Amino acid sequence: MHIRLITTVSITIRLFLLTSTAALLLSGCVALHTTAELTYINGSGVESLSSNASLSYSASERSISGNGFLIYRKPNQIRVVLLSPFGSVIQEIYISDKFVSIIDSGNGIAFSGNQQDLPDKGDFSGWRYIHLLVDIDPPDMSKKTSVIERINRFGELEKDSFENGLLISKVTASGTQVRYNRYTVINGTALPLEITCETAAKEKFTIRLEDPEINIPLTDEGFAPNLSKLRVYPLSRLK
Repeated sequence: MHIRLITTVSITIRLFLLTSTAALLLSGCVALHTTAELTYINGSGVESLSSNASLSYSASERSISGNGFLIYRKPNQIRVVLLSPFGSVIQEIYISDKFVSIIDSGNGIAFSGNQQDLPDKGDFSGWRYIHLLVDIDPPDMSKKTSVIERINRFGELEKDSFENGLLISKVTASGTQVRYNRYTVINGTALPLEITCETAAKEKFTIRLEDPEINIPLTDEGFAPNLSKLRVYPLSRLK
């Protein structure tokens, strides 16, 4: 038997996302420039991140989006909390290296296991690619505008494109393409505010950041899921 988490896909969420985006644009809190115009501290990379975030998934037969926040600590710790328009928690996703926990606290259940046990397709398959998405080179002025082929840290051949020393896209040998858009500079460190991943199966995953804070202290507790009061199932039960 397969179990599917309850997700919120509604006009209300879409209106909420549109309102949030409009507020961000009007606030002028983050200055956006073309990649070629950005001035940054050479070699200054993102070691940690805390940000409001909107996430979306689309495929030929389905699309879904949600809003919440994301925290990240290099090299491989990620936590995402998806919220309803009224601020209640819909889902929490914890990822530490290859171990993944997806929590639906409203129904008292969680799914935990190895990243490779995530579904090949569908709403949850995007977490298979999350480490590839957040594996971003520190800016390097010596790379200027160039395209290089190399073996990434996951052992896969990829082709990477740089502009003004900033990574703007990469394509893996398996056909997965990741694009980094809307770069900004925070305290001298360049950060893309939009990351898009499109797989060979034409599934598309997008992360958009709002009001990010970078390179701030993050505690271990923030990346540790509490599963003690939940019914825990293997990730293979998701679909």
